[in-house]
Amino acid sequence: MENGQQKRYRFLPLGKKGYIMSFFSLLAVILVVLLTVSRAPFFQGKATSSNQAYLFSQHLDSSGSASGSTDVMVDFGSRQNKAYPIPSQFLGVGGIGLGTAVNHDGSAVPQANFRLTKLGDYDFMSLIFPTAASLTNASQQSWTKFDTEMAYVVNYHLQPIITLAYTPSWLQPQNQKPPLVNNCLKDNPPALPTRIKPVYMVNGKDQGTQVWGQLAAMMVAHVAHNFPQIHAMYEIWNEPDQAQFMCVPNGDPNAQQDRLVQYKAIFAAAAPQMEQQASKDGKQIKIGGPALGYALQQQLQIWFPGLLNDPSVYPYMDFITYHRYLFGHSFTGGSSALVSNAQDPVLGVTAEYEQVAKQVHAGKQANAANTPIYIDEYNMNSCVPNICRNDPTLAPLNNALFLADVLNTVNDKSTSFGHASAVPAGLAFYTWNIPLGNICMFGVIDAHMDCSTNGTIVPYPQYYTYELFGGSNYLDMTNGGYVANSQASSHSGVFATGFYTSTSDCIVIVNTTSTSYTAMNVLAQNAGRVSGTRANVYTLQYAQHPSSPISLQQVSLSQNGSGEIAAVHVPAYTTVAISFTAS
Repeated sequence: MENGQQKRYRFLPLGKKGYIMSFFSLLAVILVVLLTVSRAPFFQGKATSSNQAYLFSQHLDSSGSASGSTDVMVDFGSRQNKAYPIPSQFLGVGGIGLGTAVNHDGSAVPQANFRLTKLGDYDFMSLIFPTAASLTNASQQSWTKFDTEMAYVVNYHLQPIITLAYTPSWLQPQNQKPPLVNNCLKDNPPALPTRIKPVYMVNGKDQGTQVWGQLAAMMVAHVAHNFPQIHAMYEIWNEPDQAQFMCVPNGDPNAQQDRLVQYKAIFAAAAPQMEQQASKDGKQIKIGGPALGYALQQQLQIWFPGLLNDPSVYPYMDFITYHRYLFGHSFTGGSSALVSNAQDPVLGVTAEYEQVAKQVHAGKQANAANTPIYIDEYNMNSCVPNICRNDPTLAPLNNALFLADVLNTVNDKSTSFGHASAVPAGLAFYTWNIPLGNICMFGVIDAHMDCSTNGTIVPYPQYYTYELFGGSNYLDMTNGGYVANSQASSHSGVFATGFYTSTSDCIVIVNTTSTSYTAMNVLAQNAGRVSGTRANVYTLQYAQHPSSPISLQQVSLSQNGSGEIAAVHVPAYTTVAISFTAS
């Protein structure tokens, strides 16, 4: 869930590297003129996942005449590179308010091809097992909320990541005999008392983590028996690296290490019991975590090696999760802006995933090189002083930039961390709806844009980014899609990504600037066998057209020796996508 810690971390200023172009000597210029050879000037192309630039020559048409500078280029590798598939469950939403969404506009969920969700922010452990008697007496257990959420999952064909987190009151230390200290209650301000390592004293011995593991195994059994069609994934705990979600004593000089020790004790006690229960039920389950709130810097270096080299943990770690909340004092403009932070070469979205992937794939867990990584919570923090996460113009733009950044992790040529070997296994936007919490995918459209549920509940502006990328009427990226070989943009603040599906080549341009480009030259290199001479151009502008945010036009495709070229109008602060039939 969103936390303030990411706001407090200093984001490095956006690194910029200049390139010095060599000049032809006077003699060379004279020779070129005399020989009437067309020189190809160069333009500076900014890598979409960092601020390093490379040079691309201006492309010539089949007659050898200059066709104009190329603004955006995507190389599709003749549609032969299948190294980086886009998972069918790539797009999703998680957290609170699934019922709010599906009960008011359920058709919008499959329309955007949302196939992943994270369940668990309701603290299911405390709801289901409210008393010590509920450990052994099924009549004392309350499954109503959990079963309702799972029924939505089944009905809308979602893959659930079920979060098992937090400690019921009877497993909290202050409720033992004699009472022990609950460090959550000592925090200033106090954290919720459930965010504590479980304690259960029996004859002077603490059996808290083992009992908590029994509860987790009972949830595995319940899902197997009541929702047999679900291939369940279980995430243990939520943001255990954060002070408000895994409490340790105030002033603890080794707080992160101590939180890790507590988390490992919980995981090591629960995971074997969960797997044993699944085996007994004839089911296969996946267990993962740790759902870090900040997977960079100290946390990155402490948590992943600490978990994935520990023999009590790594044999049971089937997938990895972490969260990302973007922050900026403004959307664009300066090193403290949200876009600058998102593109930071060390702390940005692309750089973070590359660093996490590097740590994860170096672990000792089975099939470490292919361990799936999920970003199962992400959103924008509120730009100060505006709520730009729901802004009709900025919200669709930011979510498009986030998708472009994570797709481009696999072909990032400028990174010092090494490009990722796969895109994330799935993304879960946070959240469906928290009423009046300024954070949602569905809510009432009004002047406040605060996710109210008092009125007609419909998709919020950011939804249409996902409909554009995932919808079968648009780019349909999760239907057998593969990331293109490379991409580049010649304009600062204009970002691009590319992928191809079974029927089309697709280019997405994210213009985060105030500049409108009336005829941006877009080049598709090695596009495969292209059918026809027209391309669809989808323009996403919620603020201008709230009733129909994605408009469709067609433009002409022209061929030259380098590929397919189209001139496309790209308005300021707008996402534009180009799609054409190819095989």
